[in-house]
Amino acid sequence: MNKRIYLDSASTTKPSDDVIKLLSETISDLYANPDSMHSFGFEVEKYVQNSRNIIASSLNVRPDEIIFTSSGTEANNLAIFGSVEALKRKGNKIITTNAEHPSVYIPMKELEKKGFEIIYLSTKNGKIDIDELKNNLDEKVILISTMIVNNETGSIFDINEIVKTVENLGYRDKLYIHCDAVQAYCKIPVDLNKLKIDMLSISSHKIHGLKGCGALFLRKNKRIIPQIFGGGQENNMRSSTLNTQGIFAFGKAVEEAFDNLHKNKEYIDSLYDYTCEKIKEKCPKIIFNQQANSKNISKYILSLRLPNVKSEVMLNYLSVRGIYVSSGSACSEKRSNSHESKRVLLNYGLDKNSADFTLRVSFSKYNTYAEIDEFIAALSDGIEKLAVY
Repeated sequence: MNKRIYLDSASTTKPSDDVIKLLSETISDLYANPDSMHSFGFEVEKYVQNSRNIIASSLNVRPDEIIFTSSGTEANNLAIFGSVEALKRKGNKIITTNAEHPSVYIPMKELEKKGFEIIYLSTKNGKIDIDELKNNLDEKVILISTMIVNNETGSIFDINEIVKTVENLGYRDKLYIHCDAVQAYCKIPVDLNKLKIDMLSISSHKIHGLKGCGALFLRKNKRIIPQIFGGGQENNMRSSTLNTQGIFAFGKAVEEAFDNLHKNKEYIDSLYDYTCEKIKEKCPKIIFNQQANSKNISKYILSLRLPNVKSEVMLNYLSVRGIYVSSGSACSEKRSNSHESKRVLLNYGLDKNSADFTLRVSFSKYNTYAEIDEFIAALSDGIEKLAVY
């Protein structure tokens, strides 16, 4: 197999060596249904509970506040539709942002069709408009849903400011606050004892676990309506036989990532800064969509504007050379000619032309400085060959 330089970790990550080792040790031995009433089932349930404990500890919450799902998308859908169903008699207004992942944005559009009033707060330059939030908070609001780290720009939204605003205006006990933390979890600190929100969505495959496993934190005193019915698993909140191997892997991935959160962040910050310096040196016409010195960005994600080369053209050029980046969210990237695929960048403040020329580079602990050198050499070569003036 040819060498790959994988710089698309915001889309998915390589399973870690320890995750793969754990799976090889358990996949053929621990296959019982954890809900079975025999000792083999109890043995598997212990492994499930261990992962639940690890995840709960990493968020500083109770294990029984963690609901396993099939993905971050399902966790977002459960949080949104489940809370709206529980609270709809109290109001019909929901506040979100115009920069959400499709797994939040599309459910909001579905709720609009059902008569709910959806307010999409501005996120220009990667900041939520708090004045807009203040102007739209009233007795009808039942849910606020916003991501913590944007998956295309790396912008970190100030959730504490949102919570404080809601509290100061006297609405905190009248609504639920949900956060999509898929790009934040185990990359920046998320302490739910300090962050006073009600629900939070996370995903395994973004932190070197497996695809097909996510989780929703639901604060103990909050009620939502299940969206999948059947055998009553996960305290009746998410029926379905548990994806035990995915859950084992999730726990192991969290254990690794959380224990090394600060070490990994320091390395990623250094890799990001190195990439920026090399781009300025080798590709001076590239524009950085982010402010590199801002404290409000996650350096796991770098957004670049190419000079006179469309992102799709550069993507293909790099891909042939075994270098993999993206032009945005993998969940909307295939709809590259649609407004949806550029929605986040347009709302960030780019014009359509600039959005069409934007590449997303996203890092993981497995990337190296040597890989960055190869990527930038290929990027420079591509600009020279492909630019249309």
